[in-house]
Amino acid sequence: MTLKLAFSNRGFWLLPFFLWATMQSFAQGQTANGTVRDATTNEPLPGVAVNVVGSSTSTSTNEQGNFTLQNIPAGATLEFSSVGYTAQRVSAATNMMILLDVEQSELDEVVVVGYGTVKKSDLTGAVGSVSNQTLTKGGQFNALAGMQGAVSGVNIVRSNSKPGGGYSIEVRGLSSISSTNEPLVVIDGVPGANLDKINPDDIEKVDILKDASATAIYGSRGANGVVIVTTKRGVDGKPSVSYQGYVGFRQYMNLPDMMSGNEYVQLARETRRATNNNEYISDETIFSDPSELLAVQQNNYFDWVSAVSNTAMQTNHTISATGGTEDTKYSLSAGYYNEGGMLYPQGYDRYNLRANLDLTANRFLNFGGSLYLTYDDRETGNSDLMQDAIRMRPTQHPNSLVDGTELFRYPSNGLFNPLVTQQNEFNNTKATNILANAYVSLKPIEGLELRSSFSPYIVNTQVGQYRGVYTKALQGTAAGATNSLRKYTDLNWVFDNIANYKWESGVHRLDITGVFSLQQNQYENIQAASRDLSFNSLWYNLQGGEMTGLSSAYTRVNLMSYLLRANYTFNDKYMLTASARYDGSSKLASGNKWALFPSAAVAWRLKQEAFLTDVDWLSDLKLRLSYGRTGNDSVSPYSTSGTISGPRYYVFGEDVIGNAPNNLRNDALTWEKTAEYNLGIDFGLFRSRISGSVELYNRLTTDLIMSRIVPTHLGYGSITDNVGSVRNKGTEVMLNTVNVVTDNFRWTSVISVAYNHNAIVDLAAKEDMGRYSPQLEGMMGDYANRWFIGQPIRTNWNLMTIGVWQLGEEEEAARYGQRPGQFRVRDFDGDGAIHNDRDRAIDGKRQADWNGGFTNTFEYKDFDLAVHTYWRTGARERNQFYVSYALENNNMNFNNLRKDYWTPENPSNTMGQPSNMGPYRDQNSTVSTVSHVVQSTDFLKIAYATLGYTFKSSLAEQIKASRIRLYATVQNPFIFTSWSGFDPEQPSASIGGTDLMTRSVLFGLNVSF
Repeated sequence: MTLKLAFSNRGFWLLPFFLWATMQSFAQGQTANGTVRDATTNEPLPGVAVNVVGSSTSTSTNEQGNFTLQNIPAGATLEFSSVGYTAQRVSAATNMMILLDVEQSELDEVVVVGYGTVKKSDLTGAVGSVSNQTLTKGGQFNALAGMQGAVSGVNIVRSNSKPGGGYSIEVRGLSSISSTNEPLVVIDGVPGANLDKINPDDIEKVDILKDASATAIYGSRGANGVVIVTTKRGVDGKPSVSYQGYVGFRQYMNLPDMMSGNEYVQLARETRRATNNNEYISDETIFSDPSELLAVQQNNYFDWVSAVSNTAMQTNHTISATGGTEDTKYSLSAGYYNEGGMLYPQGYDRYNLRANLDLTANRFLNFGGSLYLTYDDRETGNSDLMQDAIRMRPTQHPNSLVDGTELFRYPSNGLFNPLVTQQNEFNNTKATNILANAYVSLKPIEGLELRSSFSPYIVNTQVGQYRGVYTKALQGTAAGATNSLRKYTDLNWVFDNIANYKWESGVHRLDITGVFSLQQNQYENIQAASRDLSFNSLWYNLQGGEMTGLSSAYTRVNLMSYLLRANYTFNDKYMLTASARYDGSSKLASGNKWALFPSAAVAWRLKQEAFLTDVDWLSDLKLRLSYGRTGNDSVSPYSTSGTISGPRYYVFGEDVIGNAPNNLRNDALTWEKTAEYNLGIDFGLFRSRISGSVELYNRLTTDLIMSRIVPTHLGYGSITDNVGSVRNKGTEVMLNTVNVVTDNFRWTSVISVAYNHNAIVDLAAKEDMGRYSPQLEGMMGDYANRWFIGQPIRTNWNLMTIGVWQLGEEEEAARYGQRPGQFRVRDFDGDGAIHNDRDRAIDGKRQADWNGGFTNTFEYKDFDLAVHTYWRTGARERNQFYVSYALENNNMNFNNLRKDYWTPENPSNTMGQPSNMGPYRDQNSTVSTVSHVVQSTDFLKIAYATLGYTFKSSLAEQIKASRIRLYATVQNPFIFTSWSGFDPEQPSASIGGTDLMTRSVLFGLNVSF
């Protein structure tokens, strides 16, 4: 409460500055006039905005490019700006002649493509980029959150909603059936780093390599795309210090629509009625707990979700400094982020330190390095707390209504008091991430650069758990508490040696890069657990109880790579890129460790051709075509060699200690390979007021690495093998538009849209699927795993619910062994029986077809407003929350989602009768269940809305600042969806493993000096 009041007072103190800043005006006196022309064509430019810097005074040029400003301050500076041109600042005068250059910043933008950079105008592959401004505009604590919907073909979802929860990312669909589909993340040249740990304020830019010609540069690591993160570095100039920070609060939103107290009581009555020949029984019989009965009689109901939750604070602060000279450049920053938990004791703290230094010894030798340190502390508390709070009946109270005693276990349904268990369980993760890089660069002759860099990435993690006696796990009956502690270390390093040669002569440009790279990943852990602790020592006193477990592990993986890439440009119109990477992985079987991954791409800048140079409305047009092959070695270390079990005891007359193979080795296991074609078009229209790109791709992944079932007489159930192929085809569109530009107002939009079609092409162990079901006639696949050739990887195979048996249908229902009030499923072959296989059908897929984003930015004088939405459509998934809370398994035991359930007086056709659902309820399978528990995950989310005000430079200069901006942000203000769970982005998640959606309101300040 103190923090809220302090912030409110601070906001009141700043209010006069808001009012005063908006009414600032300059002393009057000078007149300025002149003409504005195109610097290339010398044609007059109408509609150019002419602003007096530090003032709200402005005008625009007329049809002849002329302008006049009267009564402006003496010595004023004018800024000239127009869409498609580079802005200029000039001292005010009379008879001015202003020549504006065509804006080239977008085409000259540098894109990081792996082991080098390239101008966007010379790019031949499919690459999406996200700026720091986009990442931080919505006040997101995680860079991936800021990227949602910002790049077409990149699908990002939050995988966990508890404080500090991470995000998952997919690029261009699913390429693997059982292995990871996450792209490779490269941070400052270090592959495999964790983007969740990076402060978005520290990131300069994120480049996403999408097609195989771009990702092939990373060979075996690039099959699922590559995300390249570049952090901020020093620049030549005087020191600049900046602060970015915000403070705010979080509250639950989109709460599931649970029954009220009276609705639950009626449900309980209907539940008992259904088992009593549809005759009601007394409340005294239904509610055997005297406290519950009293609650019913008094209409005294308890809100458990509100009781265990609270409004949480959220804050972020970053201070940075950058500067340098021509020979020495530096960049430093420190950051702190805190996300309070809605449920005690949840919370997340993250500390970041960053330092970059680049030194130029002479014109031949450069040296530098960077260090990024993150320490975070995440407490997730009782994993079942929210689940139990939602399950608790409104008729149940923390203390008995009869005698006031605190309750722990409720005999009527076996639940435990969440307010008690909340205080007695802790799950804590502390991690230290060290990301470092040191490089030396030598330029012995003109055009040639030799560069070596060593980049270690070290992660030390501690995971501790404590469960007191009065928890759901120990049920108040154990002799003492339990605890466990796990510590593990990931030590990864990369040693890159790069030779780059650039040559240019006339209309020819050539850029050749050669790389030799070594990489090692080393992992080790130790963990222990104990029980019957006499007091709460968390996980720091394992010896205080009886040890119940002790184990350790170690793995090491090596990767060696050779790479050659060439970029050739002719006359700034025709571009060719070719690369080949040769990778060797220690994971794979002997004889199959090495593989070659080639790629090639061409591009044609049509706008540079003579027949288009005079087309004024066309600012840019480029065609791109590429092909590439990448790979994947996604198997567990040593799995191809065959591992040995721990000691086993055998009796052969006397005890003998021996070992046994853990798995079948596969000497033929080789790389999972991906080949992809990509056709791209980059365009700009009307002086780039409309610009963007369109991508068409076709990606085929072969030799999929996954487990294959083997005959049981071999003594094992499966073997890791190359067993099939998957195809992804799709279209991606990115659009940037400048919608409106006037003297004081500007409206721009960024639109991303992506479509992806995913299908299994072939399987090594395939069979005729028609013998299982007529609905699969003519199809091949693997029925045991529900993999259908020609269908998406994540296909639903369900019994199809067609309603509820009604009164008057007793005779027909009896043919199926059912009665009115029970769910009814389709009998496809009409034989009067429901067969578990023959009467199933394909019921959509668990992968969206379409996703995208839409960002609108409005600027009016010194105010700015940004609104970002993102959406996804085309998937149907089993709703885990619905299954758990919509009468499927609960009936009256727990509280339920508010549903229109069937009774003799209410013949609902969407929900069965409580305690009389029949045999066709959820079947506890994500893949095969009944269709009424599968719902559309379509949604549209307003990710954030940010309103800001930038103080005039004259005011900022009074405190020696170059820029001051205040803003307010609302994150997740609205969601539009038919999904009945808590979040359609996490359809299969148990509420115990994640959390409900939250809405954040943030108030921030940006200051630069």
